[in-house]
Amino acid sequence: MRQANLFGKIQDFINKKTVNNTDTKDLFRRAQIAPIGQIQMRGAITANGYAGTAVNRPEGQQRAANLIEQLGVKYIEGLTANFSYPRFDGNTSEWVGETESGNVSSTTVEGVKLTPRRLLSYVEYSNEVVLNPNTDVAGAIEDDLIASIWEKVQDTMFNDIYTAQGATTIANYNNIVAFELAASQKKINNGVYLVSPIAASKLKKMMNGNTPVMNNGMINGYKVVETPSLDGEKVIFGDFSKLLLGQFGGYDVTCDNVTMQHVATIKLIINSWWDWGKIDPNAFAFATTATTNN
Repeated sequence: MRQANLFGKIQDFINKKTVNNTDTKDLFRRAQIAPIGQIQMRGAITANGYAGTAVNRPEGQQRAANLIEQLGVKYIEGLTANFSYPRFDGNTSEWVGETESGNVSSTTVEGVKLTPRRLLSYVEYSNEVVLNPNTDVAGAIEDDLIASIWEKVQDTMFNDIYTAQGATTIANYNNIVAFELAASQKKINNGVYLVSPIAASKLKKMMNGNTPVMNNGMINGYKVVETPSLDGEKVIFGDFSKLLLGQFGGYDVTCDNVTMQHVATIKLIINSWWDWGKIDPNAFAFATTATTNN
């Protein structure tokens, strides 16, 4: 789920764009001068705490855990145009007497349609960071950059599929039983609770007699996944294998190593295209822990 060696490709691009002669580039490297001409100030880099041979791999920013694989969301990459994922609906069977003809079922092929939405990621890095030969540094920055894209996709997707209209209000254990009954009647298989942090805090304090409703990451035998990717007091119960995420193409990276060289900065503009949708809307049920008394 990530673009491999992004910074390596950017370094190659800059090297090839600015210096084409191999002997000249080797001379620059021996003189500790970068291919674009600036002197590599190793002391200054180390002072920033993210480079040098003695520095460990930097830690990335705190982000919501990527739940795409964990929840079993169907992920399709490399899409090139509007895409439709088909689903059959209407096949039925019934018991009939020997002389009865039965009812004719009307079967349709429907599905979720994906249309690319553009996600823009614009970042600026110093020359020292992008051209640094320390692969741990480059790899860590790249990982965090790609993670930021996936975090934004996940945050938007989970909140987008949530349907507030008709959502069950959960204020006590009886509400949970009614909510799970409704989900069962929709024939949801492999159900998992996805809850926001605020909803999780209320569920942890909610009691069924002397037992907390949410205990050790479970509610009534169902797994609960708490995530800041879901906002407010939202609760989704569903089979997330019926959720489809599509990525159109890969990552379109534009590297600008010219316009901000007066401040020794390289700009990266990353465009990526995504869309998502519920393959089967009946695979999900929605609730909230918010009440009118809050």
